[in-house]
Amino acid sequence: MPRGKASRPPLAKAGGRDRIRLGVNFEGVREGGGTPPDPNASVGSRQLVEITNFELAVYSKSGATQLGPLTTQTLFKGFGGPCENASTEALGDPEVRWDSLARRWVINQFASDVATNTNRLCVAVSRTEDATGQYYRYAFGYRNLPDHPKFAVWPDAYYMNATAAGSLFESCAWDRTRMLRGADADQQCFTVPASTIPIGSDLDGTTPPPRGEPNLLINLGPTHDSLQYWRFHVDWKNQNRTTLAGPYRLRVAPYTPACANTDPTQCVPQAGTTQKLDSLSYSPMYRFAYRNFGDHESLVVNHAVDARGGVGVRWYELGLRNGRPVVRQQNTYAPDSTYRWMGSAAMNRNGDVALGYSQSSSRTHPSIRITGRLANDPPNLMTFRETTVWTGAGSQTGSNRWGDYTSMAIDPVDDCTFWYTNQYQPADGTGNWNTRIASFRLSDCHAHGRLHGHG
Repeated sequence: MPRGKASRPPLAKAGGRDRIRLGVNFEGVREGGGTPPDPNASVGSRQLVEITNFELAVYSKSGATQLGPLTTQTLFKGFGGPCENASTEALGDPEVRWDSLARRWVINQFASDVATNTNRLCVAVSRTEDATGQYYRYAFGYRNLPDHPKFAVWPDAYYMNATAAGSLFESCAWDRTRMLRGADADQQCFTVPASTIPIGSDLDGTTPPPRGEPNLLINLGPTHDSLQYWRFHVDWKNQNRTTLAGPYRLRVAPYTPACANTDPTQCVPQAGTTQKLDSLSYSPMYRFAYRNFGDHESLVVNHAVDARGGVGVRWYELGLRNGRPVVRQQNTYAPDSTYRWMGSAAMNRNGDVALGYSQSSSRTHPSIRITGRLANDPPNLMTFRETTVWTGAGSQTGSNRWGDYTSMAIDPVDDCTFWYTNQYQPADGTGNWNTRIASFRLSDCHAHGRLHGHG
């Protein structure tokens, strides 16, 4: 296809299927006292762990609180350095992941001591599958503050990408094998120029990628008809053979980033206030979820774009051909002119795709919504009718920083149930946010087995 002639997929209309039936739907961490909360959660064999910029909590799958909320620094009590002692203002951007291969919890957060120019990423790896138990703890050092770190689980390493300085990002691999047993662990890093922070392919399920397959880093491309990617191969026995290859360009359907013609950081309207929210349209959204189906591999990712006079979620399912990504399907979810952004997507073992996001407009307060599609539905469409997880009762009046991410996670017990975590305002204000955690299924994985395919 000649350059500049890429076909534009149709905007998704309202889904033909019924609304999604929610399972549990409960309050998570709330009112940390600042913005943004950056809520994200992951689910393990028996528990769910949620973390925000301010606190961490452990829940049962019925929503009962088992631990917390407590400050994330509690994990590093007695560890010393900024991981234990940094002020609240010098901590941030935490993430939690369930390592489905090792059946462990992994939590990371940056910490900084400005007086000594000490910059760390603090990482805690649970010793068992019990999130309330003990953790092995690590502090990886950097010359510059590793801001907005995005963390991913892969068999040969835990991968992290963060800002470095200026238009540079730091891409690092941490020695996962040694961290899982509490041994001293190295990191291998590259500093690479990029306009925004890439995110690494993040494993779901218990089927690992083919042995030796590099971790794939994805980013928005230099032009609005492409994505950009790198292939990070780590070698712990001979670090001279570690490579970060790229950037390469992947052609996609043309798009316009959300509010690119005005100000993407003052973009999303809310009811009852002139304060607008940051669309984060300059970055791919967490997670870049990976799954190996045996006969093929798939990854899903999303970002915010202009659509129908508002903002929609551009989502992609990518495949791998000889280790390089190809577009399997893509579309912009925008069934009407409201604003949808801050998305997170994942696939279950069937190949069903779930997409969660924030929604707001000049007539509505920010709310939490989801949609999805089944594996064998017509390609390029979210087929489930948009479903509201929770309706916000207020708007954020004093800050444009709604958040850096939300999270869609997969329950490892059935590899079928989705768990989505996002934020809302119970009343107008700033720093008085709540978070909400909800589970749902799109199909019965046990009854139907794996259905994923592309006819």
